[in-house]
Amino acid sequence: MNTRAASFVARNRCPCCCSPDLVDKFNFDGIRTAICRDCGFMFTRDVRLAADLRRHYVTGYDDKRQIDGQRVNATVNHQLLRKFEVNLFGKSVLDVGSGYGCFLSDARKAGAQRAVGVELSDAERKYSTHQHNLEVYSNIRDIKEDTQFDIITMFEVIEHIAEPGEFTQMTTKYLKTGGSLIIGTDNFESRVVSVLGDRFPKWIPHEHISLFTPESLCAMIDRLAGLKIVGLSSFTPWELLAREILFKATNGTLGGKQFSLQAEEAQGGDRHYRYFVLRRLVNSAWFALTNQPNADGAMMFVHAIKA
Repeated sequence: MNTRAASFVARNRCPCCCSPDLVDKFNFDGIRTAICRDCGFMFTRDVRLAADLRRHYVTGYDDKRQIDGQRVNATVNHQLLRKFEVNLFGKSVLDVGSGYGCFLSDARKAGAQRAVGVELSDAERKYSTHQHNLEVYSNIRDIKEDTQFDIITMFEVIEHIAEPGEFTQMTTKYLKTGGSLIIGTDNFESRVVSVLGDRFPKWIPHEHISLFTPESLCAMIDRLAGLKIVGLSSFTPWELLAREILFKATNGTLGGKQFSLQAEEAQGGDRHYRYFVLRRLVNSAWFALTNQPNADGAMMFVHAIKA
């Protein structure tokens, strides 16, 4: 059990293959990450109790930083769809982890016939329904079982899921035959991670509990019934590249971020998204210039078709 809090419990088997043959990688303020020796999957070994984790998401994510970040990411995600040649016009879209509805609102403007979200956060779901007039559910199981979508997206969601394979398989029950599933998540085998090590800022072990590499992400999708990978894309955000350069130039003194559970939990609801104006101007152009048709970048995306 995690020494920091009684609400943390240890996972002593791999969530992908159930093997008990694990090796610990990093220890973040008492929260361990581990790698499965059998299948190579990496995950946070010490996790909150399921009820506590759900409560964390339901009552949290209510600050300006979240909505500003989602506004920036929505633009990049729509560019990604164009790279994957996924046309939204006249299509039905389900966005799992829809947040404040920025992506879905833009999808509707792009001609999507139906835009539906799933979002745990009470604050984000209410904003989506009241400000964007979107159809958003707190649980994907609340969607009628016979409902089918042309496109399902999961951007920066899968890393928060304790059983990612089972969750993705359940989600694709709502995907039409021939429909597109698009998953985006961090690449914990990217060059930036290898340089920054345990100072990589996306190590957020109390939230990011399933940690993917290109191999493990593709292997998970390949194991799911009916899905065929048809496209890969990735890029390294300029903010992370700047951290990498600074980290190298200062021999690790600057550029990295040391995780502190106490500091993370003490953050209030008044956080701001740093360099929002700059990121809004630059990120779209940066993605257009630097995205590549593989999963090597720090942020990777997979496009799969339901056969």
